[in-house]
Amino acid sequence: MTTSGEPETGIDRRDFLTVLGTAAAGLGAAGPAFAQAAAPANGTAPVQPQGKNTVNLERLPNGVLLIGIDRAEAQNRIDIPTFNALGQAYYEFEHDNDLRVAVLHGKGPDFSQGLDLQSWGAGLRAGPFQPPPKFIDPVGTAGPERSKPIVVAVQGRVTRVAHEIFLAADVRVAAQDSVFNQGEATAASFPGGGATIRFVREAGWGNAMRYMLTGQDWRADEAYRMGLVQEVTAPGKQLDRAVEFARLIAAAAPLGVRALFASARRALSEGEKLALATLQPELGRLLRSEDRQEYIRSLGESRAPVYVGR
Repeated sequence: MTTSGEPETGIDRRDFLTVLGTAAAGLGAAGPAFAQAAAPANGTAPVQPQGKNTVNLERLPNGVLLIGIDRAEAQNRIDIPTFNALGQAYYEFEHDNDLRVAVLHGKGPDFSQGLDLQSWGAGLRAGPFQPPPKFIDPVGTAGPERSKPIVVAVQGRVTRVAHEIFLAADVRVAAQDSVFNQGEATAASFPGGGATIRFVREAGWGNAMRYMLTGQDWRADEAYRMGLVQEVTAPGKQLDRAVEFARLIAAAAPLGVRALFASARRALSEGEKLALATLQPELGRLLRSEDRQEYIRSLGESRAPVYVGR
């Protein structure tokens, strides 16, 4: 048993060292993040219907993509196939020029109760995690970065690695019934999917340490107070609100959205000095774009601009 009373997963120190040893090759470095989730309350392994797709994609008008985690029978726990499918959905979104913004959500009462430990335990015993082709890491700890925004809508339990997937999104909406947890430290582990960076950065040191060190839950209103959530809705309304945000983003000029996104990320990853130095060259490029000329024409013609991303 672990110190939190969770059953052992069979992921021992050798498994972690094997995964860490593949870090230079890419997503193998994500392996330590996968010993995080609480075990099912009844102690039984989640059951997945044969042949079921656990990540569903739905294209909405105007370049909006819905990405839905669909393992409600297993509390939307993230097993290896689901993690792979999420990463492939992110890749498809990134490389499809017709798509401008994605909305991530979980079907059923919970966004996700974290990892499927049985799946990851067996997978890591068999060897280091190997991502499939055409994959972007859903927790954003290694590999290529997205250049397009993701809005996330959550409800119910948002536990450990699920909270890190949530933190890796760009605009976040939570139903009033959402309950968050980042309590890996109580299970002799730690958040390996980015929370030690993103939670601290966005909520502040004291707020993040309070919840990560104690393992306590917090609710939607507290997440809003800490700045982790941009809007709290009535239960059942979170996805509609997230789609509203996505449609507003999709209506903006895609070149401007990508440039804004890249500049903000550059400031975080490479520092303000470099980010500031690239502002004027990027602005000049945008002012010469077809979309900027379309914007000027639309003002003179009293109509909404039609952007094409050039």
